[in-house]
Amino acid sequence: MAQLLDEYRVTADNPDPSLVHFAIPLDIDILYEYADKHNLTEYLPRFPNVISPESAFKATELLSQVVECELDFRWPFGATADCGIILGLYTNYTMEEKMLVDEDQEDVIQMVQEELGLDKSVRPKWYFDALDPWEPDDSDEDQ
Repeated sequence: MAQLLDEYRVTADNPDPSLVHFAIPLDIDILYEYADKHNLTEYLPRFPNVISPESAFKATELLSQVVECELDFRWPFGATADCGIILGLYTNYTMEEKMLVDEDQEDVIQMVQEELGLDKSVRPKWYFDALDPWEPDDSDEDQ
């Protein structure tokens, strides 16, 4: 598991760090394919050939049921991401309640990889949230 830097841990001394997600990186087309495979695909009413983003949310809901772990469909902060979307396992704010023991977490990751046809090298890591982007400050200039 990728370690969370102390500056992003929620503590009494640091009650409001930037929001980060421990998540599996994906391309949205992978969720669209999963939705299609399970007859969950919806199209935009005004553009009947364009898949609705709702399909990705429905695919995430089904996948959460299959792997028996609540997954969150999110967009990572683009400037720091190596993917289009992420499936969050937990955030720095929810890790105390939602983080699984290593063995169970590994089972969930493997089931997601199998269900979505992902390579075993696709592993979760920490991503900044698109709606709560990381902003460098003066202390980061030396790093």
